[in-house]
Amino acid sequence: MFLYLLMVCAVAGVVALATVVLRRLKNRQVRQDALWSGYQRHMNELRDASPEAELASVAQVYQRAKSGTKAVIVWQRTGVEQDSWLEGMNPDPGDLLLLRGSPGWGPDSSSPNVFYVAPGQVLASMTVEAQAAAARHRHRLAATGVTP
Repeated sequence: MFLYLLMVCAVAGVVALATVVLRRLKNRQVRQDALWSGYQRHMNELRDASPEAELASVAQVYQRAKSGTKAVIVWQRTGVEQDSWLEGMNPDPGDLLLLRGSPGWGPDSSSPNVFYVAPGQVLASMTVEAQAAAARHRHRLAATGVTP
């Protein structure tokens, strides 16, 4: 009888501990998602405050070098794709970038409309994972009827 009672207490203790750990992990994810959502709002506010800056997502990376990356970016406001040279950066496809820069001639692609971005012209960036966290937070808020 004592052994049975000891086993029941051990199982109950493991279940309680697992519940506490899982709840803490979920709460941690909720807090991280809220932080990334706030950062994304900050990026949008920064874009509005900097008229020369625009949000673009990296659609495709087609060449990486020590000095930078050649990529196709998609402008968020217009949906237009554009070749770009991101000096000193190594973004991944799907990353969201708040950029300043200037168009110019692309000798490798013979394109007159390559967007050149110098190192100090990337004002903010978000990885795909961070964007997903911000989207989870917005979805969580929408499900509870709270507006950000």
